[in-house]
Amino acid sequence: ASLAGPLGRMALNGLTCNHCGGTDIELDAARGDAVCIQCGTVLEENTIVNEVTFETSAGGGSGVVGQFVPSSGLRSSGLGFAKESREVALSNGQRHISQLANALRLSEHHQDAAQRLFQLAVQHNFIQGRKTQHVIAACLYTVCRREKTAHLLIDYSDVLQTNVYMLGSCFLKFTRMLSLTLPIIDPSLYIHRFASRLEFGDKTHFVSMSALRLVQRMKRDWIQTGRRPSGICGAALLIAARIHGFRRTQREVVRVVRICDVTLRKRLIEFSDTSLGQLTANQLGDNEFDLESYGAAPPQKRSISPYLPTS
Repeated sequence: ASLAGPLGRMALNGLTCNHCGGTDIELDAARGDAVCIQCGTVLEENTIVNEVTFETSAGGGSGVVGQFVPSSGLRSSGLGFAKESREVALSNGQRHISQLANALRLSEHHQDAAQRLFQLAVQHNFIQGRKTQHVIAACLYTVCRREKTAHLLIDYSDVLQTNVYMLGSCFLKFTRMLSLTLPIIDPSLYIHRFASRLEFGDKTHFVSMSALRLVQRMKRDWIQTGRRPSGICGAALLIAARIHGFRRTQREVVRVVRICDVTLRKRLIEFSDTSLGQLTANQLGDNEFDLESYGAAPPQKRSISPYLPTS
């Protein structure tokens, strides 16, 4: 088939009118639509094509028919080399995401997922009035929560040198905007990370496994409910260190897990009030001893007021 200028008629294999069955189709390359000549039914409109078509203007010049749509889905302004502010923000955000992900040793999979979330933030105008660093931290931390990696929000605060509470506020607003439901943080994810920093040497694995058993029992005793994972990890690691003969002080544990000493003492007091708090170090360190079922009362959910913050 041949086209005369931007307008023309053609009959393609398989392209017939759905209304009358005619094959006499008029194609307008400028508008990107196809119209049946017999009945006037519009078969296609706003068709996106890969080919570049030029047309001659009234002044004798030539120009491109249609407009360029990038893979990001954000249309350009059509002013030559000018870019929309959203495209600039998207490109800058992708660059900052790569830098922050490399600093936190995150894989390309996490970077790609965070870039898709950042694109949603741009499309919903979430970046307006907020620092780009806060938004990209919220995107990356959301991915880490989904993938259950051993990263805390305070890690992002250290890299960006930003208040952790400001990052937390931005993260909560971002998840609420997208109506995201994220899994609850499991303290077990951070045990090996914190244990490696306490310098247990060859017994790091054994201390970690003992701490994991304690965390699971704390979860059964509802000590973990409403508590930050760092406090649970700190108490479990301190007890596991004493079980294996390491005299780690509370100050050393506090420095590693990044909590205050008052929070650590509260978790230890709560553990001492359980039935396991009455056992000796040898009994707690015995792998054949069933910590899960020893003295465990039937699980009974503890009510926590949403208006009272927990330490």
